[in-house]
Amino acid sequence: MLLEVLYNPEKVQEFDPDEIIAIFESAFSILREEPAFINIGQTDGKVTFVGDTHGDFLVTKFIVKRFLEEENENRYLIFLGDYIDREPEPEGSLYNLIYLCLLKINFPQKVFLLKGNHEAHYSIYCHPYEFDRELIDIFGSFGVKIHNSAVEVFKEMPLMIKTQNGIIASHAGFPLHGQIINHKSRQDLIIDILWADPAISPVFRGYDIPKFTEEELSEYLKSQDAKCFIRGHDPYVASKIIYSKKCLTIFTCRSYASRAGITIASTKLSKNIKDAEDLFLENLTSYFVSSE
Repeated sequence: MLLEVLYNPEKVQEFDPDEIIAIFESAFSILREEPAFINIGQTDGKVTFVGDTHGDFLVTKFIVKRFLEEENENRYLIFLGDYIDREPEPEGSLYNLIYLCLLKINFPQKVFLLKGNHEAHYSIYCHPYEFDRELIDIFGSFGVKIHNSAVEVFKEMPLMIKTQNGIIASHAGFPLHGQIINHKSRQDLIIDILWADPAISPVFRGYDIPKFTEEELSEYLKSQDAKCFIRGHDPYVASKIIYSKKCLTIFTCRSYASRAGITIASTKLSKNIKDAEDLFLENLTSYFVSSE
């Protein structure tokens, strides 16, 4: 049944509250076994990175359909966080999260769900955070139980990921103070990795939220023997390659299409990556947003 839903995603809407919690509990069990910093050791196949989806179930279904059609290939699908809130359609956050959990359950070694700052609301206040209220609106008081179960999933989502050919990715940033990434919910790691922006970005998130310079990124990539950094989080620099071609920001949600586009990035794991221009940046906007 669970695998069938991946190929028939509208069935996500048929799950009752107890089934939803069971799905979250299964995803939790898998995520709990993953380290905070994932290392993909494979040197063949294809990897695709997906930016903030923010409850855009329609776009997520499109991307997953492609992934499923490549079933016979060695491929990896990496989501960079922010699966909830600001959804284009009602209940999109819920359907998006359920569907991604099902994807993780069925492809635990091929699909990775990194944590975004919206998934870390339990640790660092995120505004607007609407997911808890939406679940109560849908399920009444039982929505509290579903939300608590979802938060347990969020807590176990990893923070960063690295490929053997020189790519590092996270939701927003990287450790700015030399921290070892050995905990999924430590606040200093959440602030640096899930909240930071490039210094050249015009966005202001508060005086306690850091910005990273090109020099800091270069030093971190060098320390990790990596060549480029892929992130989401910031629509103001989305679809741009910055910092001497070392940093690419992607967004994958219709709610931000006019500013950020709807983009994904991919490459072959066998490719020798020199910088972010070696990635294939694909703009999906025309599939979902009319040009009229």
